[in-house]
Amino acid sequence: MHHVLTDVFTDTAYGGNQLAVFPEAGGLDTRQMQAIAREMNFSETTFVTPGSAANHFALRIFTPFAELPFAGHPTVGTAVVLRHLGRTGDASEIVLEEGVGPVRVDITDGAAIFHMPGAAETRAHAVTPAAFAEAIGLQRDALAGTPWQAGYGVPYTLIPLNMREDVAQSMLLPDRWDKTAHGLWASRAVYVHAITGREADVLHVHARMFAPKLGVMEDSATGSAAAALAGSIDTTATRIIITQGVEMGRPSRIEAGITREGGKVTAISIGGSAVVVGEGKLTRLP
Repeated sequence: MHHVLTDVFTDTAYGGNQLAVFPEAGGLDTRQMQAIAREMNFSETTFVTPGSAANHFALRIFTPFAELPFAGHPTVGTAVVLRHLGRTGDASEIVLEEGVGPVRVDITDGAAIFHMPGAAETRAHAVTPAAFAEAIGLQRDALAGTPWQAGYGVPYTLIPLNMREDVAQSMLLPDRWDKTAHGLWASRAVYVHAITGREADVLHVHARMFAPKLGVMEDSATGSAAAALAGSIDTTATRIIITQGVEMGRPSRIEAGITREGGKVTAISIGGSAVVVGEGKLTRLP
């Protein structure tokens, strides 16, 4: 079965986040998709089948351990691959039908931007900032504020830190995290981040994402986490530029846009580049 390899949220091959896209996945069942994703062993692998209309594509997303209803770098990367393969014609917009529903994606050669309506869903929690800090191997005074939970389909625990150096030094400690996160809505994925600068209405953020429960010890570029941040952060900025993956040797750049009306978030967008690096074929299916 044919698949395409792409690096997402980068314009440089072998940077960003790796993705395997199976553009003609008809006939595969859930068990086979999960087994293939485990075999590929990237943070996500996607499977495309025909959608409900022209330039609509049904998309299923798997980590090595689980299926996700939505994910950002697979959305951007799959859109770029479909254009690369000529599956989108000359359309500048397509729709990927994901577990969360239809996701509108603007595409150009080598780049894509997806759009999510409304603010991110948020939920309260009772965990202390000190407990969160301990779970990522830092002292309480490294936190820039109170961590919160937010997401579009996939929830994240977002932990704000004071400095880029704090982000670099952080590391999820699984035993401590399991105790801290018991009962949390966003128990499977942690997004640590620090604001590193501001220019007019643009925030610059440095981030890392840990999700061992999903089979991803660390992710080099996480669009759904960027969406959660953009859709829930307390800021008046209209753009956020996020660097991620630096500590892994796979630097990435994610650009987020925030639309507001009456001071409330009404939509967000997440975009970036992607580079097709290869194609292959599975000669045996699970």
